[in-house]
Amino acid sequence: MFCQNCGCKIENNAGYCTSCGMQQNADYSYTKEDSPNAGFAALGFFFPIVGLILYLVFMDEKPKKAKSAGKGALISVILKVSISIIIVVVSFTGLAALLGGTADYINDGLPDFESFSWEEQAEIYEDDVAVIFGSFHIEDKGYYCETSLDVTVKNTDSKRKTYNITIEAVDENGARLDTDVVYARQLNPQQEIQLKAFEYVEDDLLEKFKSAEFKVLEVNKY
Repeated sequence: MFCQNCGCKIENNAGYCTSCGMQQNADYSYTKEDSPNAGFAALGFFFPIVGLILYLVFMDEKPKKAKSAGKGALISVILKVSISIIIVVVSFTGLAALLGGTADYINDGLPDFESFSWEEQAEIYEDDVAVIFGSFHIEDKGYYCETSLDVTVKNTDSKRKTYNITIEAVDENGARLDTDVVYARQLNPQQEIQLKAFEYVEDDLLEKFKSAEFKVLEVNKY
């Protein structure tokens, strides 16, 4: 240790200085040797485990140096945890955006269901999906008549889509005879599929169906 008065080196815990005779304060034994240390702080920051060890080893003998190592380790841990949280949040946000943009391509992972009324049908029919009606067939099987309406559905959108299309049959006066639904699943852009509608028609409606007009009543897509 060093004399508090003249600065000469004296024995540790000496009661007075042998050079100037000045009485010494026992608590001063470590004041010149113990002070905040940048090296300890750097070790604690870059190697938190080493900083913790230094803190535990020197906390009694050199508390200021020990605190430097401990603070460096604490700052390092807090910084690393904060960066990890930010990375997780950014990664999750990016993943959510990716899934949202590609949901149309994931089987059984469907985006929000969209339903369009007849008033909105013209735009959908032209820009999103084309529905073409073919012939209505009636085949007498003896005990019953087998019926079907040829329906072609084409995806005219730029993304894969699934369509749920409600079709109505109306007579010459515009009165509705019946409705049916066709389901076109996961059509790629510009892909089309041939479907059948009205595969069962009651006998009393068969004659009217021969001259019926078929219209798209509603389109649901997802």
